[in-house]
Amino acid sequence: MSYVTLAEAKAHLLVIHNFDDTLIQQNIDAAEAYAANYMNRPAIEDNPHCTWLRNQPVPAVTSSEPNDPVPKSVVQAILLLTADYWENRTATIVGTIATPNPAAENLLWFHRIGMGI
Repeated sequence: MSYVTLAEAKAHLLVIHNFDDTLIQQNIDAAEAYAANYMNRPAIEDNPHCTWLRNQPVPAVTSSEPNDPVPKSVVQAILLLTADYWENRTATIVGTIATPNPAAENLLWFHRIGMGI
């Protein structure tokens, strides 16, 4: 299960071949783990009852449990992070300062939970 599909990520990365599918999926997994940690939410694989599941059967909705789709800002942040990981595949970046992606963090910021006041 994933918030972002391999096909969505490949379209975002402009990759049309299948040679790097495993690496791209690893980047998606890492981006989703980062996003879950940043938002203080359980990782998707640890949360089978998550209402943010995409491309999955819709769970039954009760009046006390709304069915929320994955916010588009979360999907976009995961795509941005996936692209960062795809472009920066080495441990060292020469001649620049590596920083977290501020655009991704700005997109995730409002979906954080349990972070205090």
